[in-house]
Amino acid sequence: MVVNLTAARNSGNLTTFNVVDSDGVAVNLTTLGATVVTVEVCGPLINSGSGVKIDSGSSDVEFLGDTVSIKFGRLNLRASQTLYYPKISYVTAANTEKQVIAGEGYNTEIKLKVVC
Repeated sequence: MVVNLTAARNSGNLTTFNVVDSDGVAVNLTTLGATVVTVEVCGPLINSGSGVKIDSGSSDVEFLGDTVSIKFGRLNLRASQTLYYPKISYVTAANTEKQVIAGEGYNTEIKLKVVC
C-alpha cells in the first residue's frame, strides 16, 4: 500500500495511522512493549549524512495500541517537488533493534511531499 501525504514545513498537523500486519490484522505496539517509535528520512536531498528524524520522545510522534500519530512537518525537510520516503520503526526494551512499520520497499510505503 502506498500512502501519499503532503506536510507543511514546520507545521504541527498530526497524521494518524493504524498499524497493521501484511494480513491487515492490527498490531498493538503497546502490547508488544514498544518504548520508542521513530520517523526518519535519509537520502540525497538531506543535508545531514545521517538523515533527519523525530521520535516519540517528543510530542512530534505519539503511539498507543495500534495507532501512531506523526507531525511530518517537524522533520525539518526542505520544501521540494521531489518526494521523501519516511521510514517508521519502533524498538522495545527487550529488542533495541529497529522493527520497521512502514518504509520504502515495505508493505506500506509513504511518499511525502513537503510544502512551505
